[in-house]
Amino acid sequence: MDEKRQRFLIAVLRFHGDVLLTTPMISEIKRIFPDSVIDLLVYKGTGAILEFDDRINNILEAEPSSNSNFIKRTSKEILLLRTLRNTKYDFGVFLTTQWRMSLMARSLRDAMTAGVDDIKRRKPFWIKSFSIISPEGGDGHIVKRNLAALVSLGLTSIEEKAELSLIIPPKTKNTVEEIKKNYFIESDYCVFHPVSRRETKLWKKESFAQLIDHYANQGLKVVLTSGPDENEIKYLADIEKLTKTDLINLGGKTSLIELAALIKDAKFFLGLDSVASHIAAAVGTDGVSLFGPSNPNNWRPWSNKVSVISRGKEEKFCHAHGHMDGKYKKCLCYINPERVIEELDKLVS
Repeated sequence: MDEKRQRFLIAVLRFHGDVLLTTPMISEIKRIFPDSVIDLLVYKGTGAILEFDDRINNILEAEPSSNSNFIKRTSKEILLLRTLRNTKYDFGVFLTTQWRMSLMARSLRDAMTAGVDDIKRRKPFWIKSFSIISPEGGDGHIVKRNLAALVSLGLTSIEEKAELSLIIPPKTKNTVEEIKKNYFIESDYCVFHPVSRRETKLWKKESFAQLIDHYANQGLKVVLTSGPDENEIKYLADIEKLTKTDLINLGGKTSLIELAALIKDAKFFLGLDSVASHIAAAVGTDGVSLFGPSNPNNWRPWSNKVSVISRGKEEKFCHAHGHMDGKYKKCLCYINPERVIEELDKLVS
């Protein structure tokens, strides 16, 4: 097997953080097959977080299922399936469970393919679409579940330590140094990323404001960051209005790779269950991630430098969200700022 140059497809149709969490798998494939060719199949735009990783040959993009233009999306899907069919992959690893993954797997002629087990997908069409079905995550971390697909294919026993990796090119480092210079950000600064694409994962604005004032009073520059979404930028503006001290608001002003460079040089990081926390883990920065309602056993940042605080089972009814349905019942309201400060101080003391 080693004499032939192996070609892999890794398909993960989720968010930026999920794409970043594939890097231990990429490292393991390269350890086994140093000359292998690896393509990624991701949702449009989410591959940008790994665009500077030279271990990746090509980033293929699929339209999100939420795309309202059905005809255009279907046309692009057909073209994508043709591309997959015409590319001579040896292995395909499909890490998410959309039904369209089964069609993609069937398009890989003569390839060994692994799909993920899921109770909602235990139907003949799903099972027969893949060469093997790898175990679902259970209570284990998604990184381990991803690597288990390689084990199921008989490629490895995972003897190496699995770590995240994120490439920050020199050009980006220079750009971030200019940002620091323009905003008078010196060596002692911390990064707060208080936003998430899901409202159920948010913490109280007042609690973030309290922590900002606390660390600003200790002489630290507090840098707020967010993505370019207008709602996220407004969320940061609302927090800024609640503070009593100066802060630096970079909401919407950095790309993901620039955010990574900014976090890498920070004294510490504070964020939520979002891509920014996974970035902090990848660049080796100390920090705290506030988690809920996702299971931290599955989705926590893959680093012993990033501590997780989640809402305990013993927490009482939340008057703001307790009457709401679904994940709102597992809100972060009962995580108090003092608990976060105590955890951060342990990490950075």
